[in-house]
Amino acid sequence: MTFAGVLLDADDTLYDTRAAMHRAGAEVAHRLWPHADPARLEFVGVRFRDDPEGWFAAYTRGELDFDDMRTRRIDEIGRWLGSEEVVEPARFFALYEPAFHEALEAFDDVHPTVAALRESGRAVGILTNSSADYTDTKLAASGLDGVFDVICSRDTLGFGKPDPRAFHEACRRLGTDPSETLYVGDDLHTDPLGANGAGMPAAWLVRDGHVAEADRKVVSAHGIPVVSGLAEVADLGAGEGRR
Repeated sequence: MTFAGVLLDADDTLYDTRAAMHRAGAEVAHRLWPHADPARLEFVGVRFRDDPEGWFAAYTRGELDFDDMRTRRIDEIGRWLGSEEVVEPARFFALYEPAFHEALEAFDDVHPTVAALRESGRAVGILTNSSADYTDTKLAASGLDGVFDVICSRDTLGFGKPDPRAFHEACRRLGTDPSETLYVGDDLHTDPLGANGAGMPAAWLVRDGHVAEADRKVVSAHGIPVVSGLAEVADLGAGEGRR
């Protein structure tokens, strides 16, 4: 596998979004829903991240704007908690955002991997389904601002992953051909399979190493390697990048 550029997903690929959401969500939930089940309050951040009603997917498809998507996810959490206390989204996020950004950390392999890719002459960018402003904030909070050549988001592109147009436009902005641009992300269907469907080489990032047998068969059938960290990404490309 040779490639001239690399596009990376952001959440749970570059920084540990799930852990930060878990910590911040639990902290804020105990303050906003004090009479709800304590066992459930501990998992409010996880519930928000997992989004069981699929509001983030609706945003990705262009059916909701970013703020409406987040409002509906907070409403769902209130129903899940069975609480009679009405929490306005603005109040939730006023408490949640500082806690989330304080908890957000980049994975240790990001900086050295980007440096190694750049040293080999490869362009490195981000393609995320999050919004541009929120991605910039998360990059700054995790110490990754200014690291990447391009940052492409759902709202700046006009469409999100796994739409092939998102991958193709991100490659155009990176200055590389899709067939020579490796895409790496943690969500099987949105990231590696989406990129594969757009004619790009791809790798599936599974940091905990747990891959269900059915999923392993899927990626094997598509020729998609599974990596447990970004350090393995630079090793996937034999030969030179662009110079």
